[in-house]
Amino acid sequence: MHTSNTRRFIHAFFIIKKVDFYISNRKIINDFQEKPGLYHISKKRGVGIGDVYNIVKTHDINVLNRNIIKLKEFK
Repeated sequence: MHTSNTRRFIHAFFIIKKVDFYISNRKIINDFQEKPGLYHISKKRGVGIGDVYNIVKTHDINVLNRNIIKLKEFK
């Protein structure tokens, strides 16, 4: 039972992290989903290309983690 509670806590953490990160960076994430291009988004939003890359990469990792969590919960 301890393992089950720990797993639920970790799952909740990653889901909350994904939502919080998305809310904080939704304009850049949505821009990338509509029209990928780091330079274009960097110029449009006034942030560095490296920052845009890190935001998009972190968002993709968060989505992947959430999908893995969903799969694990069905087992």
